Amino acid sequence: YTDPVFENNEWAAIIEACHANEVPDEWVADGTCYKDMDIGGTNYRIDIIGKNHDDLSDGTGKAPLTFQLHDCYDTVFRMNPTNTNVGGWRDCEMRTRAMPILKAEMPAEVQAGIRAVNKLTSAGGQSSSIVTTSDELFLPSEVEVFGSITNSFSGEGTQYEYYQAGNSKVKNRNGSAYNWWERSPLFDGSASYCRVTNNGTGTYNNAKLAYGVPFCFCF
Repeated sequence: YTDPVFENNEWAAIIEACHANEVPDEWVADGTCYKDMDIGGTNYRIDIIGKNHDDLSDGTGKAPLTFQLHDCYDTVFRMNPTNTNVGGWRDCEMRTRAMPILKAEMPAEVQAGIRAVNKLTSAGGQSSSIVTTSDELFLPSEVEVFGSITNSFSGEGTQYEYYQAGNSKVKNRNGSAYNWWERSPLFDGSASYCRVTNNGTGTYNNAKLAYGVPFCFCF
């Protein structure tokens, strides 16, 4: 049984509903559906940000729901150990090292329930080529947050319904608004990735700077 009120459900029931493709109509991505999750001993609010938005990597269709941390994870991470975006999202330290660390902090049933989705990102190094990666945890691209591109190449997905509905792009870390990373390499430079400022606007910065990580995932 799933409760139409999203937050009344245990995570196990939410995972089951997603895997069975039986998500209630009331579970929507407009900012009204969220639930806390204990990650590494801290409670984080998790928002539904998309519904039937992301393609499952196993080819079985769309992930019924996409989730994102409402605020930044307590620990900050860099995109790469040096100021480079060559290799884009696929090869960056954020994806290969930080995301597995973060996944391991999540509840065991959640880790087991996460399903990989295909994410589209430019190749980095000022290349407009779009690379597909299969991701369990990921950061959104610039267009997935803002619905338009300023500092990234086109082709990195479409805006999540949560942001389309006008929800804030400002995310806190330890109670204060904080800069957070997106996965998009800067289109006209090879040292930077896109990020969201502490007042919710889009910009970019050098890859070796450590910023907030409000990661996304699907069941």
